Formats: sequence, structure tokens, C-alpha cells
Amino acid sequence: MTQRGRIMKASYFVSLVSLVLLTLIMGTPARAYNIGELLDAAARQPAVALSELASREARLQKDKSTAALYPKINLFGKAEAYNSPTNLRPMPPTEVNVAAGDPLPFSRTIGRYGINLNLPLYVEPLFALQEKMKLLSEKARISQRITVISRKASVVALNSAFQYLVDLDAAIDARLKSLTKTREDVSIKVRNGRSPETELIKLNNLMLELKQQKNALAIKILNIQRDIQRLTDLSVKQPVAMVRAAKITTAGGFIEVNRDEKEVAAAKKEVERRRSAKYPSLILQGTISDNVGEAYNTDDEISRSYNFAILTLNFPLFDKTLSVDENIARLQLKKSRQKLANTIIELKALANNLKDRQPVVAKSIELARQAVSNDNHLLAVAKIAYKSGRTTTEEYLRYETQVLSAEAALHKAIDDQWQITVKQAVLYGIDIEGVVK
Repeated sequence: MTQRGRIMKASYFVSLVSLVLLTLIMGTPARAYNIGELLDAAARQPAVALSELASREARLQKDKSTAALYPKINLFGKAEAYNSPTNLRPMPPTEVNVAAGDPLPFSRTIGRYGINLNLPLYVEPLFALQEKMKLLSEKARISQRITVISRKASVVALNSAFQYLVDLDAAIDARLKSLTKTREDVSIKVRNGRSPETELIKLNNLMLELKQQKNALAIKILNIQRDIQRLTDLSVKQPVAMVRAAKITTAGGFIEVNRDEKEVAAAKKEVERRRSAKYPSLILQGTISDNVGEAYNTDDEISRSYNFAILTLNFPLFDKTLSVDENIARLQLKKSRQKLANTIIELKALANNLKDRQPVVAKSIELARQAVSNDNHLLAVAKIAYKSGRTTTEEYLRYETQVLSAEAALHKAIDDQWQITVKQAVLYGIDIEGVVK
């Protein structure tokens, strides 16, 4: 087989593989979505529901800490059996006239029923815990918002990358179409003996290279489609149109810093809670009860009520574990502060980088458009010169690749601009749905 035949066979094989992949990507009929539908779908996925449940759980934990300040009231009933007569309740000596044969309130079997109360009047750790759980609930709410914003922003970023790949694929198609027309003209010259076969091989080599690039793009497009479906549970066959509807505002600050600040504040409250465990506590307890049994001396049914209230003051004099717990809480506070400081440094660097890149990328788009226009003009001149034999095949092919490179640079710069917008939205906690349409 001649070298030309081998190249033609390889070109045919690459074209066939590209066609199969293109069929997988484009061939299945699918509903056309808009960007709003994709963002709504991203916000309804199980991963978002998990973050919402975590936020709800944090709110319930806050409610639980508040509930600990409320009184606890319980109904109770007990049946007791003893091996010797036992008093139904404490009794004064004058309560019963034993000489007259009154039944004594002592029994081997006693039934007790009633209601009891337990009320914390002053337990400082409970108040500190309530404030801590409130802060953790706010942190969970911010984390849930970050999850939603990040997933929506990822959809926009993937759609922009999808558009870049599709535009690049179209640019390669345009070059293949141009080269195909040129190859037809060169083939005639080769058959007529007016041009050597090597000129045709040079064209075929470039076309083969471009088809290989299309094949690589097809794989990347499949991966993009997979990632979009992972975020939205929708099968998207084409990138959806989107434009910027608003600018990113930075007034709210970094949302991740807001989250970490809540964590630091909660850690402070935990230190207070551990320290306040050494403080005295005041608890009110009370019981209203009735006690029934069978008098051991007369076998008569007897009943005695027994009501009391207890005010208890507890003062921990020595408990080594309380000091250890406080030291652990202080260490956790230091870790939270260091984490916050690190977050601020990283996000400031990212924010400055994105801000500085914006005008550079905008200038890149402007220059790329000029380059595309100029290179297309040069290519048109080169085609005429090539047909008339006033330039070499290598020189002509260089102009073809220059046009493709210029178009690729333009599409990449547009994608870079979208990626900056997406990162800024996540950075400042802005719902991307209000930025694009």
C-alpha cells in the first residue's frame, strides 16, 4: 500500500470514529432546555436536599438547647413491695393514736402516684449552650446557601465550557471544509501531473490531525454532558444560550468568611459554657403525690398525700474534668480562629486575582476578534496565491492553522470570562440565577 493510501485509510478510520461519537452526542433527540431550567434542576437535587436537612437539624438542635431551660413535668406511678412494714411518708409522732387502735401508715406494699416538677432556675451552661447552638444554626444556614450557590455556579461554568468545546469543534469543521475544497483542486493537479503527490499528502496530514482533535473534543464533550447531568439529572445534548443580566456585587463580603466567623463565635460560646460549668447552679424540684397501702397493724386501707418542694444549690468545688474540658474548648477556639484567618488570606488572594484578570481577559477577547479578522483575510489571500502557484503548501497550511488558533483563542477567552463571573458569584455568595439569563 502506498503512503498516500495508508494516510487515506487512517483518515477514513478517524472520520468514522468521530461520526460514531458525534452520533452519541448529538443523535439522540432530547428536549432543549434553557439556563433557568438547568439552574432550577440543580437546586432540586438530593445533594441540595441533604444540605437543607442539615440546616433543619441545626435549627432543631438550637430549639433543643432552648427547651432545656423549660420545666420538666412528669406524671408517675409506682408499686413497691418490702419485706417489712415501711412508712407511706414521713409522719410526726402525734399523727396516729396507737393506743386507740388507729391504723398506722406503714405497709409492706405501697402504691405511689402523682406529678413531679424539675425547673432549672439558674444553670449558666444551658444559657451558653443556647447561644452556641443559635450560632451553629446560622452557620448551617450559610453552608446550605453555599451548597446551592456552588452547584448552580458549576452548571453555568460547565455550560460555558460546553459552549467553548462546541465552538471549537465548529471552527475545526470550517477548516476541514476549507481544506477539503483545496484538496479537490490539488487532487486534479496531481492526476494531471502538474503537482507532486507529496503536496496532497501534506493536506491530508493536516486534515487527519484536525480530525484527531475533533475526536478528542468529542470525549471532552461527553464528559461535560456527564457532569451537567450529575448536577441537574437532565440529559443536555447542546449548550444552552446565556447572557449576563447583572454585575457581581461585592458589598456582602466573602460568604465563606461569614460562615467561618459563625464557627469562631460558636467556639467562643463553647469556651464560656465549659467555664461556666464551674459556676453554682440553682434548681427547683417539686412533687405532688398520693401514697396508698394496707396498714400492717389493722389491715385497713390507708392513704397519705405527700407534697414537697426542694430548692437545690450546687457548687462544684473540685472536678478536674471541668478544667480539661475548658482547655479542649480553648484549643478548638484557636483552631477555628486560624481556619478563619487562612480562609481570609486565600479568598483575598482569589478575589484580587479575579479582579485583576477581568480587564486582561476583556482585552484578550478584543485582540482575539481582531486576530480572527486579520487571519481570515490573510487566509483568503493565501488561497489565491496557492492556487496560482505563488506560495508553498506549507505556507498556505500555516495560514489555515493560524485562523483555527485565533478562533480557539477567542472562544477560550470568552469561556475564561464566564469562569471569572462564576467564581466571583461563589466567592461573594451571589445566586448566579440573578446574574445570567
